[in-house]
Amino acid sequence: MLSAMLVVCFQFLAQAQNNSVSGTVVDGQGIPLPGVTVLVKKSTVSAGTDQDGKYTIKASKGSILVFSFIGMATKEITVGNSNVINVAMEEESKKLQEVVVVGYGTQKRADVTTSIASISTKDLKDLQVAGIDQAMQGKVSGVTVTNNGGQPGGGVSVRVRGITSINGNEPLYVIDGVPIAATKTTTAQDQLGGMPGQTTQSAIAGVDPNDIASIDILKDASAQAIYGSRGANGVVIITTKRGKSGEGKLSYDFYIGQQQTPTHLNMMDLSQYATYQNEIMKEMADVNGTEYFPIGEFANPAILGKGTDWQDAVFQTGLMQNHQLSFSGGQEKSSYYLSLNYFDQQGTIIGSGFDRLSLRLNLDNQLKSWLKVGLSSFLTRTNQRTTLTNGSEAVVNWATGNSPAAPVMSGDDFAGPINVGGYNYGNPYNPVAYASLRNVGGVDSRANGNVYGDIIFNKHFTLKNQFGFNYSVSENKAFQPYATSGSFIIMSPSKLSEDRGVGTFWQLSNYLDYNQSFGKHNVNAQLGHEASESHYSGLNAARQNLTMNFQSINAGSATDQSVGGGIYENALESYFARAGYSYADRYSANFSIRRDGSSTFGPDSRIGFFPAGSVGWTVTNEKFAKEWKGLNYLKFRAGAGVVGGQNFAGSGNAYETNIRLFAIAPFGPGGIPDNVGNPGYQWEETVTYNTGLDFGFLNNRIELSVDAYKKSTSNMLMAIQLPVYTGIGNAWNDIKAPVVNAGKMTNTGFDFKLTTYNINKNDFSWQSNLVVSTYKNKLDKLNDESAALYTYTEYSNAVTLTKSAPGGPVGRFFGYQTDGLFTSEEQIRNSADQQVGIGPKGTWLGDIKYKDRDGSGTIDAGDMTYIGDPNPNFTFGFTNTFKYKGFDLSLFLQGSQGGDILNYSRKITEGMVGVYYNQLTDVANRYTATNTSSSIPRFNPWHQQNIVMSDRFIEDGSYLRIQNLTIGYNLPSRIISKAKLSNARIYLTGQNLYTFTKYTGFDPELGAFNNNALMMNVDNGNYPTPRTFTMGVNLTF
Repeated sequence: MLSAMLVVCFQFLAQAQNNSVSGTVVDGQGIPLPGVTVLVKKSTVSAGTDQDGKYTIKASKGSILVFSFIGMATKEITVGNSNVINVAMEEESKKLQEVVVVGYGTQKRADVTTSIASISTKDLKDLQVAGIDQAMQGKVSGVTVTNNGGQPGGGVSVRVRGITSINGNEPLYVIDGVPIAATKTTTAQDQLGGMPGQTTQSAIAGVDPNDIASIDILKDASAQAIYGSRGANGVVIITTKRGKSGEGKLSYDFYIGQQQTPTHLNMMDLSQYATYQNEIMKEMADVNGTEYFPIGEFANPAILGKGTDWQDAVFQTGLMQNHQLSFSGGQEKSSYYLSLNYFDQQGTIIGSGFDRLSLRLNLDNQLKSWLKVGLSSFLTRTNQRTTLTNGSEAVVNWATGNSPAAPVMSGDDFAGPINVGGYNYGNPYNPVAYASLRNVGGVDSRANGNVYGDIIFNKHFTLKNQFGFNYSVSENKAFQPYATSGSFIIMSPSKLSEDRGVGTFWQLSNYLDYNQSFGKHNVNAQLGHEASESHYSGLNAARQNLTMNFQSINAGSATDQSVGGGIYENALESYFARAGYSYADRYSANFSIRRDGSSTFGPDSRIGFFPAGSVGWTVTNEKFAKEWKGLNYLKFRAGAGVVGGQNFAGSGNAYETNIRLFAIAPFGPGGIPDNVGNPGYQWEETVTYNTGLDFGFLNNRIELSVDAYKKSTSNMLMAIQLPVYTGIGNAWNDIKAPVVNAGKMTNTGFDFKLTTYNINKNDFSWQSNLVVSTYKNKLDKLNDESAALYTYTEYSNAVTLTKSAPGGPVGRFFGYQTDGLFTSEEQIRNSADQQVGIGPKGTWLGDIKYKDRDGSGTIDAGDMTYIGDPNPNFTFGFTNTFKYKGFDLSLFLQGSQGGDILNYSRKITEGMVGVYYNQLTDVANRYTATNTSSSIPRFNPWHQQNIVMSDRFIEDGSYLRIQNLTIGYNLPSRIISKAKLSNARIYLTGQNLYTFTKYTGFDPELGAFNNNALMMNVDNGNYPTPRTFTMGVNLTF
C-alpha cells in the first residue's frame, strides 16, 4: 500500500515539474513561423513549430525556453504560471536597426546622427554571386556598385557617394575589425610587350557571402572620421556570423546552376559576309580602275549558309555550384561558428573561371565575469582563370570581328587565316585558339584573423584589445605558346610572365569604452590607440621563345627577358577619441577625432588630424508632436567631418627618391632614380557636410530616409608635369615625376530610401524597398589652370579617350563632333579640310563630316571637345518581397539613368576600314552610290578618318535590369521533422534575366576600365555579365 502511494506521489510530482507548454510563434508581421526550434535551456529537451507555427514542449515552471530560427533574433522566455506562451520573433535585420555597427563599436539606432546604411542576411540570401560587394548592388542608397565585367570572380567598382579623388576610390573594407587590402588587378600584359588586356579580382573575393551576418556602410565623414586617413572613400564594415547559446545547429546550403551570355551581336553570317565582300571589292576596283570578279565560293553567296558563328564558338554555357556547411551553437558562456565553403564558377567564355575554398572559425568565451575573449578567422584560396578583356586582343572583340568564312579547326589544329578576295592576311587572331591555349590567371591564398580580449572593469568601463592579421600569397601567370596550323603561325612567339608576391599586415588596437545613464541622460565615450604595419614583396620575370612551350621561366631565352620586383612597406600609428550624448531619445550629439601618423609621407608631413561631429533631433518624441496624425516618426540629422587620403597610385615612398635596380644593363648591374622625391607633399583631405531626414508614416508602414551632402576633396595627390628634357615622363621606364598636392574635387548629391509594408493580411505579406542615388561631380582644380588629365588606349596604340579638366566632371569622353555625312562634292569643297585630300581615296561622298569648332578651316586637335559623360544622373534598386504561408517570392530591379558609354568595339564591328573583319548586319545599309540616305558612313580602306575618336561611338548607357527573381518554399515541419530538420527551404533563382536598354553592345554595365576612375564606361571588348539560373536548398538540423 505504501509503495503504491509513493509511486502515485512521484508521478504527480513529475507531472507538476514538467507541464506541457504550448503556443504559437509568429514573425514581426504576425505570420506563423514553421520550423522554429524551441529548446529548454540547459537541457536536451526540444521541439519545433509546425506549419501553423504551433508547438508543444515539456517544461517546468521557472525553466527558460529558447526560441531560435534562421534569420530571426533568438528569444528567451521564462515559464511562469501559464501553460500557453505565444511568441513574436523579430528579424535579425530589425535587431540591427536597433543596434548599428559603427567604427570600433556599436550604437543604438535612436542615437545615430550620421549617415549609415545596413544590409542584413535576408538581403543576401537569394543572390548567387561570388563576392559580397556584388550583393550590395542596388541595396543601399548612396552606394553605386557596377560590375567591371562578367569575368568569374571579377572585381566591381564600388563608389560611396561618387568619385572622391583622381586616385583610388574603392572603400575601406573592415571584416570583423581587420582592414582588407585593395582590389587586385591582373593585367595580362607581360613586360616584353603584347597580350594587352586586363581583368580584376575583388578584394573580398575570398569571403563566403553565406558567412555574413550584416554589412554596414559608413557614408559620410562624420561616421568615417574615426578611421581617419583610410575612410575618405567610405567604409564597409562586414560582421560575420557567430554562434549563439542553445542547441547546436548544422546547416547545409547548396545551389547549382548554369550561366549564359544573354545577348549576341547581330554580325553578318557567311552569306551576308560574302555579299558584303563582293560589294566592297567592287568598290575598291572601281576606284583603282580595275575589274573585280568574285572569287571561289564567294561567287554565289546565297548558297553559302551561316558559316562560322564565332560568338557561339567563344561563348559557352558555364556551370556554377556552391556548397556551404556550417556548425554553430554554444553554451551559457561560450559559442562557436564553423563553416566550410566551396564555390566553383565556369565562365561564359571558354578558358575562364573562378573557384574558392574557404574555412571560417569564430569563437567567443566568457572566461571570467570580467574577461571575454574570442577569435575571428578564415583561410581561403581562390583560383581565377581569366581571358583577355578590354584590349586590342580582347577575345570578345575577335569573336565579333573574325570572318565567318574562317573555320575554328583545321584537322586537329586550330585553323589559320584565310584568303579573302586575293588578300592574304598575315596573322589574324583565332579567338578560340587564343582563349584555349593561353593560360592567364592567378591563385591567391590568404589567412585573416582577429583575436580579442575584453576586460570588463564594471558595467560602465570596458577595455577592448584586438590584434588583427592578414597574410597573403599571390601567384599570377600569363602564358602564350608558340602555335601553328600547317604553314600558318597562329601565335608567336611563345612567352611566359610570372608575378609572385607575399603580403603581411598586422594591426593592434586598444580602446577604452565608457557608457553611463543618468535618468534620461545617456553618455558614451571612447579613447583608443592603434598601430598597424603592412609589408609586401614581389618578384616578376618574363621570357620569350620557350623550349617546347614549357611553362617555365628557365625554358625561355635569356636574350629576351625581363626581371623586376620590389618591396613596399607602410606603417600607421593612430590615436582616436569619440564622445556621444543623448537626452530622452530626443536629442543626440556625437563627436570624434583621430590623429594619424603615416610613413607614406615625409617626416614633416606625417601627422594628420581628422575631426567630426553630428547632431540629431527626434521630433516625434516631443510633446507637441504626440497629436500628429499619420506621421509616427521624424528625425533630423546633420553632421560634418574631415577624413584623409594617401592612395596615390605610385609605388614606394614618393617623399623620397627611390632607386630602380637593373640586373642586366649595357655596363653591368646598376641603378637609376625611379622618381623625383618631394618631402613636402601631404595628406589629401576630404570634408563632407551631410543633412538627413528620417520619416515614418501610417504606423511606420511607410519609412523614408533622405540625405543631402556635399563632399569636397582638396590637396589631391598628383604627379606634376615637367619638361621632357628633364628626363621625366609618362612611359613605364621614365623617371617618375614628383608628387604634389595640387587638385580639388567636389561631389554633391542626394540619397533616398523608401520602404513600404503594403499588405499584411491573411497569411499574405508584401514589402517594397526603393533606393535611389544621385550625385554631380566637379573637378575644381589641378596643378595649373591649363592642366588636364587624359586617358588612352594601350600604350602601343595610344588614342585619347577621356579628358578631365577643371570646371566639369572627371572622365568625360573627348573627341570630335560629327555633323552627318558628306552627300555632295560641293559640301566637301565648302567644308573644313579633313587633311586626307579630296577624292575617292581621300574625303569623299559618304565620309563623316566633322565640326570645325575652332573655325580654323582644318579639322585637327583644336576641334576636339567633350562628347559624352559616363557619370549617370542617378542609379536605383527596387525590391519587392511577397510571402504567402510557406511560399516566398522576391523580385529585384536595378538600373542606371543618364550615363554615356564609349562603344570602342564598334571601331571593329562598324569600322569598315579593312576587307577581312566581319561587320554588324547594319553595315549592309551603309552609304553607297545607290543608298545616299544612310547615316552609316561608306566603306573606306584608304584612310582612318571615319574611325577617329568621335561622338559616332558614344551611346546612351541607361538601362533597367530584372536583376533577380527568386521563388522559394519552406517545407512543412510535419514533413521535415521526420528527418530531424528544423528548417528546409527550396528555391529557384534567375539573375540578369532581361535588360531594357538602347545600348547596342553586349552589356551596358561596364564599370571602370582597369579600376581607373577616370576611365568609366569604356567598352573595348568587355566580358558580358552572364544570365544565371540556379536551384538551391537550405537545410538546418
